Amino acid sequence: MVREITHPTDNAARGVWWRLGAGRGIEAQRRVLGVPQFTPKEGHQMGTFYAAVEVFDPEGPANMPDAAEYGGEARFFVLTAEDLSEALATLANSIAVNGLRLDRVLHAGAVEAFDDEILPFEIDIDGMAETAQGSGEICVSESHPFEPDETDGVASGVYAVCIDAFDMEWADEDEGEYGGHYQLAVIKAETAADALQQLVEDFEAEGIVILSLEGLVDAKAFPFDAYEFQFEEDDAVGEVLEQGGMIVSNAYAYPPEAPRKLDS
Repeated sequence: MVREITHPTDNAARGVWWRLGAGRGIEAQRRVLGVPQFTPKEGHQMGTFYAAVEVFDPEGPANMPDAAEYGGEARFFVLTAEDLSEALATLANSIAVNGLRLDRVLHAGAVEAFDDEILPFEIDIDGMAETAQGSGEICVSESHPFEPDETDGVASGVYAVCIDAFDMEWADEDEGEYGGHYQLAVIKAETAADALQQLVEDFEAEGIVILSLEGLVDAKAFPFDAYEFQFEEDDAVGEVLEQGGMIVSNAYAYPPEAPRKLDS
């Protein structure tokens, strides 16, 4: 079930909020994307995760004021799952079941790592996390509709994303020195939901845990130049569009760091 948590806000819904971490170097990306040190789970322990997304509601245009054009709506979700990959898969399915189209996953990760500066509207992260943990339901903010901008339009057929991940093989090789790594990925997909599914499946097949992600968006809207990553291919987007599948960039590793706590 999905439980909606409503709150008043007079902030703009879109702006450039998902780009707040872009272009500030790996340390700044780490402050936006970083999560507590990963520890392999024993048994079926549940974590609490958030996702800031953009969706398209077929009924959205009718709800826009003064005949404004509807481009979609921003929503913020909190839910429990064994890991972020499971949380994202559950969320994508829930969005589809409710008749919405997932267009972008702007930020997603553990609630302990949530940074309220990524949002242009206020949410009660502590309250949403408590509700999700107590009820087992998906908590969702009210919708924040927006008009289309220059990043919308005809899809390119490729999605891009910045990932914070944990590779057990890398951890074994650099024991005590490795806390995770950052990497870009480009994925051939017709929809954001398809791109997300392939991302999750490919990383799970490699035994790599996704800790958080930023900017799962159409490649034409992704600010590649703002990140300090490189691909072996001169044109990674063109290459993956032709060959299919997923291509990843070089990776930047970071050391373990202390867990962060929710704001109170």
